[in-house]
Amino acid sequence: MASLMKNMVHWSHNRVKSSPMSSQPVVIEVCEVIKSLPSICGNKPKFVDANGHKHPYCSRSCARNGSGTSPAACVLRGCRATGKPAFANFCSDAHARDGVRLGQVEGCELCEAQPRIVGTMCIPCDRLVKTGPRLREMNPNSQVFKNLRAQFLSEWDGPGSCPSFEKVYEVILPRDVRSKHDQYRASNPAFEEVRSFHASQCICDLGTKEVALCNFKSCGICSIVKSCFKTFAFGLCSNNGRFGDGIYSYRNPALADKHATSCTTSPYRVAIASDVCVEPGQTNTDESVEEESLFVPAPEAMLPVFVIMYRR
Repeated sequence: MASLMKNMVHWSHNRVKSSPMSSQPVVIEVCEVIKSLPSICGNKPKFVDANGHKHPYCSRSCARNGSGTSPAACVLRGCRATGKPAFANFCSDAHARDGVRLGQVEGCELCEAQPRIVGTMCIPCDRLVKTGPRLREMNPNSQVFKNLRAQFLSEWDGPGSCPSFEKVYEVILPRDVRSKHDQYRASNPAFEEVRSFHASQCICDLGTKEVALCNFKSCGICSIVKSCFKTFAFGLCSNNGRFGDGIYSYRNPALADKHATSCTTSPYRVAIASDVCVEPGQTNTDESVEEESLFVPAPEAMLPVFVIMYRR
C-alpha cells in the first residue's frame, strides 16, 4: 500500500488534470519513454524499428507532415519561413530540394535530391530500403546508364554481333544487406571487388509492364534479386560448378547469357550486374582464367546492383 501511494505521488508530479466532477486531482500515468522525445512533433517517442534503429520521427504521418514548429527560420538563404525538422529544417519539400541543388546541404546518397536526415538518407529513401529489394528504372540519358552500357558491350565477347542494350533497373537494397557485404569485405582485405554478370531464367514479364519483382519461385531473376543471391530458381540455395556449391558469375556477359532464358511474352533477355568480392587469383589477366566463371561461397560476397534488359 505504501508502494502504491508512493507511485501515485510520483505520477501526479509528472502530470495532473482536474476532474470536472471534483476538485480532487486525477492521476494519469505518464509513459516512461517520454524521456526520448522525437525531433519532429515533440509529443510522442521516436520510432524504433525491428533492427533497433531509432528514427528522428515517431510515425510516417509525422515525418511527412512535419508537425510542430521550430524556433529557427528555414535554412535556405533568403527565406524567413519557419523551418521544419521533417524537411531538415527547411520550410518545405521544395526548399529542401533547393538546398541540395544549391549545395547548402549534402543530398541523400540514394535519391540525391532530398537532404540527409536519417544517417546518409532522406526519410522517404530510409523507409524504402527497409521494405526489401526493389527496382527503379534508370534514365537512359543518365551517366550511370551510359557507363553500364559501355561496360556491358565492351566486355561482351561471344559469337555474332553485340546485343542491343535496352533498359536498366537499379536494385535498391536494404541497409542490412549492404552492411553484411561491407563486413565480408572488411574480413577479407586481400579480396578484390569487381563487376560481374549473372543470368538465369526469367519467366515473368519484367521490363514490359510495371517495374516490380514477381513471386514465382521458378523465376530465377526475381528470386535472386529479392533474396540477394540467397535463393535461386525453384528455391535452390546455390549453383553447382567446378568449385562445387556456391555462386557463379562472369566478367564476360556473353558467358552469362548462355544461362539466360525468357518467357515467350517478353522481347528481352535479362542479366544481373553485380559487385562481387573475390580472391585475387580470380581476377588476374590470364586469358584462360578470364574465360572461366568467378566463384564465391556465400551470398554476402555478392550484391545485385542492376538488372539489365537486352535483345539479341
